[in-house]
Amino acid sequence: MPEQRIPIEVGKCGSKRDLRSLLLQHDQSRAQAVYPQGNMNYVKTIVCFANSRKTSGRCIAGKEWQKGHPGEWVRPISNRTSHEVSEEERRYEDGQDPRLLDIVNISCKRHQPSPHQSENHVIDSDYYWEKQGRVSWKDLHAWLDSPDSLWDAGEGSYAGINNRVSVGQQNGTSLFLIRVEKLHLLVGKKAPQYSAKRSVQGEFTYQGLVYRMDVTDPVIERDYLSKPDGQYNIPHPVLCISLGDPYQASVSNQSYYYKLIAAVLYQERFA
Repeated sequence: MPEQRIPIEVGKCGSKRDLRSLLLQHDQSRAQAVYPQGNMNYVKTIVCFANSRKTSGRCIAGKEWQKGHPGEWVRPISNRTSHEVSEEERRYEDGQDPRLLDIVNISCKRHQPSPHQSENHVIDSDYYWEKQGRVSWKDLHAWLDSPDSLWDAGEGSYAGINNRVSVGQQNGTSLFLIRVEKLHLLVGKKAPQYSAKRSVQGEFTYQGLVYRMDVTDPVIERDYLSKPDGQYNIPHPVLCISLGDPYQASVSNQSYYYKLIAAVLYQERFA
């Protein structure tokens, strides 16, 4: 398995390039000694824990794969203002999309942290992403986080519970992978004054606190929007919780980072 920060030469051609050949060309210690100033691309190898809906693309996130052990969170982002990754940018050479629990090599240009998302790395879209393998469901426990809470409690929107953080109160961390006893999926309109469009929210208890937030996992959204309005339960899931980009409330003019259920992982999904 390749190391997590392997410098590679930047492609000058407009077409997608094969990442595998570049990985084989470079010895990590030699390359880092020759290029100590960071003027080379590098590869992040992550376990994918989120491939969630964002603007016109996806928000991808995962933890670094360090010879089978979990490393830091990584969020590959594009150069767009809203940072979503397009289908073309994230696909493998065979046209497939990264799936949850895939181990993926991603060519990156630079680390670009924001005040609420320290994990952001700008991708090099000249290169295909490369699948290296998968993590099994039974091994997922080693990758879990155990924060005391999911950022600050007490901030809730009209239809949410503990689902947002005021801008200025962020700490730079924007991703957690947690296991909960039960997830209640709420399908339908959030509230009478909302638009006619239906949505999927998730409600769960973590460390004694109740949370209710939007689900942006496209597979879960698609599956449950096909069902009648109501509440559906998933026992013992693992959730990837993400802190989204700032959003200004229309009434108070206060800006918030909203907490999102970016992925819902459960055993039957990976059977």
